[in-house]
Amino acid sequence: MKRSTFIENETACESCDWVNPIPPMQENERLRCSRCKHVILSIHANSAKQLLANSSAALMLFFLSLTYEFLGFTSNGISQQISLLDCINALLIEHFTVLGAVVSITLIILPIIYLVSVLLLSLALLTKTKNERAARWLLLSIRSIEPWLMVDVFLLGGLVALVKLTSLAQVSLGISFWAFTAYTILLLRTVCYVDKRWLWNQLFGASAALDPVSGSARSQDLIGCQFCGALNHQTDHMCSRCHHVIASRKTSSLHRTLALLISASILYVPANFFPIMNTTFLGTIEHSTIIGGVMLLWALKSYPVALVILIASVLVPIAKILSLFWLCWQYHFNTDLPAIKKQKIYHLTELVGRWSMVDIFVVAILSALVQLGSVMNIVPGLAALSFCAVVIITMLAAMSFDSRLIWDKSEE
Repeated sequence: MKRSTFIENETACESCDWVNPIPPMQENERLRCSRCKHVILSIHANSAKQLLANSSAALMLFFLSLTYEFLGFTSNGISQQISLLDCINALLIEHFTVLGAVVSITLIILPIIYLVSVLLLSLALLTKTKNERAARWLLLSIRSIEPWLMVDVFLLGGLVALVKLTSLAQVSLGISFWAFTAYTILLLRTVCYVDKRWLWNQLFGASAALDPVSGSARSQDLIGCQFCGALNHQTDHMCSRCHHVIASRKTSSLHRTLALLISASILYVPANFFPIMNTTFLGTIEHSTIIGGVMLLWALKSYPVALVILIASVLVPIAKILSLFWLCWQYHFNTDLPAIKKQKIYHLTELVGRWSMVDIFVVAILSALVQLGSVMNIVPGLAALSFCAVVIITMLAAMSFDSRLIWDKSEE
């Protein structure tokens, strides 16, 4: 028989604010919100051991991927090899410091912090020893970092870069590429095993029992913590378990979301008007826009890759901006569309937004790899910085939007 691994009282759904009682749960069980069906809690078998194994193996493979050659490029008898760090150095050398900083943060710094945090927390669980202050900081950090992990997006960018280069020269895959692929898989496995409510429960015990009834937390003068899931009284300004600042709803959620969306809309114009990449071949400079890149891939009969770039770099940013504008509009001018469908639109918008960074990673890889002096070289264009800003700002807009407002309007 499976043993009980989780004992908690109740929690408020982070998506709709509905109070859900939590029964004693066992391994390989999942709890969904009774109102919006959002996954509240997932209990995995041997979670602590899985977290330790996957995070430690991912860290080793990551440092291995920094050591060897990532990609090789040969054209007209001239060869060029790059490592992962060369992708960042290329942006810094071409005076795209901000772009280089974004790539280094999302590709190296944040994943390392995330994996080290998970590794330390899993060790604390297995050894049953912890420093409470450090454990709280680590738990809060992995909650904040997770949306910005873009290792899988970078790997897709590497595959797109390969397709673009195969028509120009011979491309080889280094040891680092395969190590990075395995590292990406292990990082994704680590993320899948991380459940914030389970970790807080195992390290700090169950939250205080407040005996709420069925309904939203706000209607009962309660606040559900968005970080650890504990219920708190409306008068509390800090969560009783994780000590993070809490509020019934995100402060000025709609105003901040709208301000960010307007900024993204303005920046999206130069992102498509100016070239995202400049290619010099035998003294001739060719400027490539995002749409131009899609058309080039289509002309080379790389239809799947052309569709990936079209969807990720053109359709997704537009759809994300429009859908968030529409959700903000729905709060003031509510329609008969069920709240659960609006919530699904929001979660889909939040999920796909980061994949638009694939074009930025393609430019970073090509800028590092194709540096053959007077024969051929590729450098980022002005649109790269604008488009990168669009992706980041739309992600921040999605995070600023409080999905619980959708359900508040439906209750009214």
